[in-house]
Amino acid sequence: MKTNIVIILITMVIISSCFKEDEMIPPHEPGDVTTVVIPLTMYYENQVYYDMELNEQVSISNRSQFDLNFSCNDTSAIIRLNTANFARAAKTNHTNLDDVTDTTGLVWKFDKSDGNIDSLAIKDWISVSGSDTSYSNKVWVINRGINTAGFNLGLIKIKFNSLVNGKFSFTFANMDNSELTVADVEKNSDFDYIQYSFSNRSIVQSEPPRSGWDLLFTQYTTLLFTDEGEAYPYLVTGVLQKYNGTKVALDTNLVFSDITIADTSSFEFSTSLDKIGYDWKELVGDVGSGDIYYEIKLNNTYIIKDRNSFYYKLRFVNFYNHETGEKGYPTFEYQML
Repeated sequence: MKTNIVIILITMVIISSCFKEDEMIPPHEPGDVTTVVIPLTMYYENQVYYDMELNEQVSISNRSQFDLNFSCNDTSAIIRLNTANFARAAKTNHTNLDDVTDTTGLVWKFDKSDGNIDSLAIKDWISVSGSDTSYSNKVWVINRGINTAGFNLGLIKIKFNSLVNGKFSFTFANMDNSELTVADVEKNSDFDYIQYSFSNRSIVQSEPPRSGWDLLFTQYTTLLFTDEGEAYPYLVTGVLQKYNGTKVALDTNLVFSDITIADTSSFEFSTSLDKIGYDWKELVGDVGSGDIYYEIKLNNTYIIKDRNSFYYKLRFVNFYNHETGEKGYPTFEYQML
């Protein structure tokens, strides 16, 4: 009899080990439905970082105030472009800044909007093998894109020299070799990324500390496709989720008011930065006559799991300022589940 009990207990342990451990959700009461208006403005000038738990716009800044994002994760050498500016980069075959004087023959690349590090425009500038670190020493040319007024921000040539003891070191100049600058960006564990401006030649930090935001409302560059399936880059206006710790699922079947915490187990969550993205709205009307406007897809409900493992449901209800009628004011309602 004792032998049978032991066998049963061992079997239960083996079976239970085959199942995924349930994630702990902090005890809480469901929240009230809250309506939020994000002031991107008519020309989408602003980037707005939002904290769902605090129901707070924690940072609002001009989207063109920085050029590069440097990762603060311990072992990461990731460098991202400011895709809100339609920025792009190309690697040259030169190792000397002075030798790069034009863009002839360069192949331009954009950062993919899902955040995949294998699809970044700037990569392979550093190589780590065991305890050995080497650098490509190649010169890159960065087309900084356009500002909020539609003017070109110009070209910068740059060489990433090293990443030592958590400090990125790089040298850059204008294409005519003027304003040569040697700069350092030191990692800060309070942030996901440190932001750098070529205009100011200094750090210009608009991204909040990593523990203080969930969603970024902004313009950003993504790839659209022609009817023939050919990809082309395009500036869109929408939402990017936090790099680490935030997951999003999309539901188009359930009624927003009926969704509860129990439904979250049936959703497929994604860490793609553009899972919410821009297509919660669509352009309708007669393009030829100019009588076009954005219509909200009210059946799109986004289920968001934040960095603290709280779940929210969110849907957009407007894209226009209800007083002036100007576009660029995404309005959404959301509720903690």
